[in-house]
Amino acid sequence: MRRINLILRSFFPVSFGFVFLTISMGADAGGKAHAAHEHGVAAVNVVAEGTSLIIQLEAPADGIYGFEHEAKSPADIKRRDAGVDKLKSNADKLFLPGADLNCKSTGADIKPFVVDATESGMASPSVKKKSQKGIHGEVHAVFKFECSKPVLGSKLKFAVGEYFKSIRTLKVQVLSGELQEGSTIKNDKGSVNL
Repeated sequence: MRRINLILRSFFPVSFGFVFLTISMGADAGGKAHAAHEHGVAAVNVVAEGTSLIIQLEAPADGIYGFEHEAKSPADIKRRDAGVDKLKSNADKLFLPGADLNCKSTGADIKPFVVDATESGMASPSVKKKSQKGIHGEVHAVFKFECSKPVLGSKLKFAVGEYFKSIRTLKVQVLSGELQEGSTIKNDKGSVNL
């Protein structure tokens, strides 16, 4: 199991103020987090309010650009950058709100190499960094969408696996109005309510 702590600090139009969200998935009974991630599985956190939609994707780096270590060689940097570009340029195709909402991607913030501090051996300044072998890097991305109609009551579909073939399962958490729900989407089949 895995615990995802997410703080989305996204500025909605002034009438909505700031949205701060903490989502925990898979914590054990004591609230302790498990650092391991699962290949082929990505976490998707969705916040919908008014005509705004924010979607965060956390995926093993292997599923986005083919490896999990920090890119240092020119070949690895090229593969990493191609994966990041694929995420940015296909946001409107990865996440599919209803066509009648006329949603457009308005930005993306992508961190191409994120490692849990406890896994990297950097939890304490006195701990020396582990070798890159065995490090499980992730890609964290936040996508912002603006729609022409309110998104509440609509559905969100996914096509992440169509663009990133090794990502087969999405563990989705949604916060939309009074709705808070989780769902598992396999092979891009299914949708979540907003």
